Amino acid sequence: MRVKEPIIIDTDPGIDDALAIILAYLSPDVDIRAITLTHGNVGLECVKKNAAVILHALNDNQRFLNLPPKRLPVLAIGASLPLAIKPVEATYFHGEDGLGMIYNELHKAPEDWERHLLHQGEEEDSAIAERRWFETTPRDAADEILYQLKQVEPLTMTIAAIGPLTNLALAYQRDPITFSRAKRVVIMGGAVNVPGNICAYAEFNFRADPHAAQIVMGTSKGFQHTPQGYQHRLDLIQQGKVAPCHIVIMPLDGSDDGTISKSDYEKYILPLGKSTPLYGFVNAFMRWSFEVCLEYYNLDNWAVYDAYTVLLLLEMIQDKGDGKGDPTFNERWDYEYLDLTVETEGQYTLGMCCVDRRDYQKDKKPWDGTANNVQCFLAGRGGRFRDIMLNTIFNARIGV
Repeated sequence: MRVKEPIIIDTDPGIDDALAIILAYLSPDVDIRAITLTHGNVGLECVKKNAAVILHALNDNQRFLNLPPKRLPVLAIGASLPLAIKPVEATYFHGEDGLGMIYNELHKAPEDWERHLLHQGEEEDSAIAERRWFETTPRDAADEILYQLKQVEPLTMTIAAIGPLTNLALAYQRDPITFSRAKRVVIMGGAVNVPGNICAYAEFNFRADPHAAQIVMGTSKGFQHTPQGYQHRLDLIQQGKVAPCHIVIMPLDGSDDGTISKSDYEKYILPLGKSTPLYGFVNAFMRWSFEVCLEYYNLDNWAVYDAYTVLLLLEMIQDKGDGKGDPTFNERWDYEYLDLTVETEGQYTLGMCCVDRRDYQKDKKPWDGTANNVQCFLAGRGGRFRDIMLNTIFNARIGV
């Protein structure tokens, strides 16, 4: 039997978050144990509704196609605000509801979605329990992350973080030893050698909570992507000590490679209409994305950052954290290990990725005595993403 990698998705859905969750859900290689929710693209109330609706569409689709039921992921509600700054949102791109204003007329949320979010434990209404499309929890998102990490062997569960990093930072602050049990943390965030998107210097997720991003980058101190480094991490965890974390970021530098064109949308996706619950749901919000890309950026394609980050996660599964894995991996991805830190005070640069760029400095001094060691993916082969995305979600059968 195929062994699936257990994962947690920390998210702020969000249009591209929706496609990322769908891609992970339909992958045969991962088992989504929990989806933890954070402020971000929209406020937490919209995030909760969108997450419930995404999972409802996926669950409905399984039944519609007479497919075996999947494990229901836990849905945990997390931070509604950043650690230390005022919240920012991206409603200009995602719409006031976070999914392209679909609830006005294009797609209806289940009438009782809010009731399903309430955790009632053993006293839960049996009628509600039978119709559940996710599990509830008495824990908040940060505690749920820690709880899930304790349920598996050390260095076997991956966290996909595709929103602001508030929940992850809180989890680390509460229990750094348990947090360091994560196999790796794969993050959509940052802009290393390119301009930002929410402002000139910062990418949205890092700008939305720069203090959290700085905390999470700092967990990579001492990380070595080698067999010896992997064994050292394992030894520390088994001794009850904090281990360095494998922090991976997919910044704007690399994620711009993960695009879907409007022509592909019109050829492969739009004609599917409402033929299944999932296709009907996706078609309700995707048109909005292409309209926004044209209006704001004069582009006829859409960079699906979060889904591209999930593709990276899937292709890193064979690497248990020792740098060994798929021998063709380096042919598909370009990355560097950087002492990367995040600006938390700048008037114009809040959320900026800071890297020492001085060429003359042979032995670069770390910022505070111990260097961060973040694996930064700066480029990929985007054409593969297009094919995998269209084949996995929309059964396009490209190359088959």
